[in-house]
Amino acid sequence: MTAPIAVRGEPNALLATSEGQTFLTGEEIYLRPFAPADAGYAQCWRFEPFPFSPDRIRATLDDGETGDSSSKGRIHLLIVRGYDERPVGSVLIHTDWFPNHFVEAATDPIFGEDGDRWKGEAVAMCMRLVVDEWQKPIIEFPLMADETQVIARLEKFGARESMRFRERYVRDGHRVDGLFYEYLNRDWVARLGDPAEREQPRSGTGEPRPVTSPVQIEHDPPPNAVRIGPRVYLRPIQKSDARAVVRWVMREDDTNWSNGRGPVGGERWWDEMKKEQAKTPQTWARFSVCLRGADDLIGFVGIDDIDYQHRFGESESELIHPDVRGHGYGSEAKHLLFDYAFNTLGLHSLQSSVLFENTRSAAALRKQGYLPSGRVHWTHPRDGVFTHMGMFDLLASDWRAMPRHNP
Repeated sequence: MTAPIAVRGEPNALLATSEGQTFLTGEEIYLRPFAPADAGYAQCWRFEPFPFSPDRIRATLDDGETGDSSSKGRIHLLIVRGYDERPVGSVLIHTDWFPNHFVEAATDPIFGEDGDRWKGEAVAMCMRLVVDEWQKPIIEFPLMADETQVIARLEKFGARESMRFRERYVRDGHRVDGLFYEYLNRDWVARLGDPAEREQPRSGTGEPRPVTSPVQIEHDPPPNAVRIGPRVYLRPIQKSDARAVVRWVMREDDTNWSNGRGPVGGERWWDEMKKEQAKTPQTWARFSVCLRGADDLIGFVGIDDIDYQHRFGESESELIHPDVRGHGYGSEAKHLLFDYAFNTLGLHSLQSSVLFENTRSAAALRKQGYLPSGRVHWTHPRDGVFTHMGMFDLLASDWRAMPRHNP
């Protein structure tokens, strides 16, 4: 056993070891909570690639006598190499969404294939902990398609691929597909059936339609317009939009846009939008959709969870005025958003998701050029069981290759 690592020149009595640990121990690594001394290895266990000094990280780990990096809705554990107590990575278990749980993992790339092997072992332990011991229905894990050692470890104990996003990540200068693996509780499967056997309902032809390109106008554009189409334009969200959001959400009669309806407070909604706009760069770029001429607000489109390193994001849209649905305004606004995403932000791909019951939105995605990528199972309670999300993706190259309709 190695000697405790010093913190600020003093022996660190808080540095945990594997001695006497009875669970979350594997063949080569084990998992444990954080201690302040682990700040000295922060570059290997943080999920962000940017450099931070140990002194700055230590401030987030100092917590009375224990030290911790977990918070409400998530459990953060260190991956430690067993034979020498060396931290080599970490896992993050998200627990705030029932019934679906989610785990992330990171190991220092400097360890090469060893790091992938340790990551696979750590994720396998977390999946078994959540599903087999805590008896949760399902847990998922995202990874890159070339992490073959991780995949082998997951499939060995029964996890399986449920989703594949094309060219989601960049590794060693090459595009790599992004995968999601799921591990399901056998007792839940025995009671509810295998969710992979349920066919996703469909509506519409599924045929992509020509892209409506932005237009050039001869007179002054609408104030603050970012993209202008034949019938609608996009502008940044502003405070006055909150009034329309509150009014129309209380008139909504469609329960399939999300898992049921919920009232929205105008001040809280606008505070959230202000916080997002204050970020540089924004990770949620959102726009108001307005009718040309009348300047009436009819909805919103945006790109959420933008990853500027790998250049992807998740598109979202909603038309808050029910009278304008089904007339092509939403698809026109989405293509204006795609033009912004691919030609201004330089993103490589977009993803999107819809509830299985929301066949209208799924048909709209296929019409806009999206392709099915798989599904996420047991995401929302519905009709006494759990329903699923259909997943889609759109590459910039796919969108640019689509025929154009230039009015």
